[in-house]
Amino acid sequence: MSASEAGFQPAGRAPAPPPLDLVQDFVNTEIPEWARDDIATPEELAAWLHARGLLDERDVVSADGFVAARSLRAVLRGLALANTLGEAPEAQLRRAFDRAVAVSLLRFELDRDGRLVLVPDAARDGAARALGAILVRVLEAQASGAWSRLKACRKESCGWLFYDGSRNASSRWCSMAICGNRTKTAAYRRRKQSS
Repeated sequence: MSASEAGFQPAGRAPAPPPLDLVQDFVNTEIPEWARDDIATPEELAAWLHARGLLDERDVVSADGFVAARSLRAVLRGLALANTLGEAPEAQLRRAFDRAVAVSLLRFELDRDGRLVLVPDAARDGAARALGAILVRVLEAQASGAWSRLKACRKESCGWLFYDGSRNASSRWCSMAICGNRTKTAAYRRRKQSS
């Protein structure tokens, strides 16, 4: 069971609210600090997407879909880090985004109440539809204002996505007691050694 499936959140944080929780879980399938990747193969990715209702039983994940999913995961982590740092995405991240979403097409539909909604194109392969569904959730979170609170831990080897529920949205670490203190202690030691 992956950390995201177990509901684990550092420092007892609450997970991101729906629909952003799916995006958080997707990105947190990789935990660099722990050298862990829960979608390291196309089959693992297919199982993860199927368990969340994003992939039909008959669908398989192609090599291109697998590469696109892993690229999208990295891009979403980069965008969440930009949220943490309060910066706009750099040109390199924008180019990576363009490449990652190239397989996914979205189209407009009307929901039951007559509102315009974006949905993944049903004609695309399973992985492309699933990635489109993840992107739709990002768009919904941006529209609701929740997206800016989805952040990546600024400790370089961590990158865990967390939802910043603090009043002033100023959290920078998944856990101040773990990543924050380790980073600040390491910086202090470097300063002491160089003086």
